[in-house]
Amino acid sequence: MSLLQSLRSTFMDAVLPGVTFASPLLLLLVPIALVLLLLRYRRPMRQGALLAADLGLLQRAAGLRISWRRRLRWVPSALRFVAIALLLIAIARPQRGLAMTFIPEQGIDMVLALDMSGSMAQSNGRGQPSRLDAAKTVVRDFVATLEGDRVGVIIFQARSLVLSPLTVDRIAVQRAVEGTQPGLLPDGTAIGLGAAEGLNLLRNSPARSRVLVLLTDGQNNAGDIQPLQASQLAKTLGVRVYTIGFGPRDTADVDRAVLKRIASDTGGAFYDASTQSELAKAYGDIGALERSRVGERRFTRYEELAPWLVGGALALLAIEVALRSTMFRRTP
Repeated sequence: MSLLQSLRSTFMDAVLPGVTFASPLLLLLVPIALVLLLLRYRRPMRQGALLAADLGLLQRAAGLRISWRRRLRWVPSALRFVAIALLLIAIARPQRGLAMTFIPEQGIDMVLALDMSGSMAQSNGRGQPSRLDAAKTVVRDFVATLEGDRVGVIIFQARSLVLSPLTVDRIAVQRAVEGTQPGLLPDGTAIGLGAAEGLNLLRNSPARSRVLVLLTDGQNNAGDIQPLQASQLAKTLGVRVYTIGFGPRDTADVDRAVLKRIASDTGGAFYDASTQSELAKAYGDIGALERSRVGERRFTRYEELAPWLVGGALALLAIEVALRSTMFRRTP
C-alpha cells in the first residue's frame, strides 16, 4: 500500500469509520469544483472588497458601526460551497456496512483420514513419540483451528471406520481422535478404501471447498479399492485430496509415488513428514491454502449514505436562497 493510500485510509477511519465509497475516484471532483467556484467568485469579491474598504473608511470617519449583515455577507456563498461538496461526495456513493456474514455452505468441508495400522505404533526416531501419538496430537491441534468449518474423521486399517461425520463440533471431533487406538479394525493398510470412505462423507457436501486429507505410513495392501481408483472418484466429485506420508525418509515403507499421484490428480498436494513438527507444518499449510481458496468474510448488506448527503445539500441551498431573498438581499 502506498503512503497516499495509507494516509487516506487512516483519515477515513478517523472521520468516517466503517464508510466506503462505491466510486472513490469521483471524490477528486470535490477539490476541483471548489477551486472553480473560488475562481468564479474571486473577481467580484475583489471588486467588492475595494468598495467595502472605501465604505468602511467613510463609516469609520463618520463614527458609524459596520452592520452585522455586512460582516456575515460571506455566509450564503459558504453554504453554497458546502452544498456542492456534499452533492459531489454523494455522487461517489458513500456506504456503511451493516452486516458481515459467513455462509456455512460456502466454507470448507474437510475429512481427515488416519492410518491406524500396527506400524503407526512405531516411532520415526529415537526420542520421538510413536507415529500414532504424534498424529493424534497434531490432528487435535489442527481441528482447533477449523472454526466455522465442518470436519469429519475416518480411520482405516484393512477396513475403514467413520469416527465422526461432518460437524462443526470441534470438541467432539478432538475427543474422538483422542480415544482412537489400534485394534479397532483388522490390521492392514487399505489406502484406497480409506480414501473412498472419506469421499463418501463429502459426496453430498454443498461447501465451496471439499477436502480429504489422508495420512499414512505404509503402502496399500488391503481392501477392494485401489488408491488410484479412489483418486479418480475424487476427481469426478471435485474433491481435492492432500496426502501425507509419515515415516522415515531412509526407508521405502511409504508409497510416496502413489501418494503424489493421488494429490496431483485431484488438485491437492503431497507432503513428506518424518517428525511431529513437519507433520504439524503440513496440516498448517493445508489449512492456510484452503482458507485462501475460500476467501475472507465480507460485508453483504450496506446502508447508502448518499440520500442523506443530498438531503443536507438541498437544505443548505434552500437556506442560501432564503438568506439571499431576505437578510442578504441586494438592491440594484
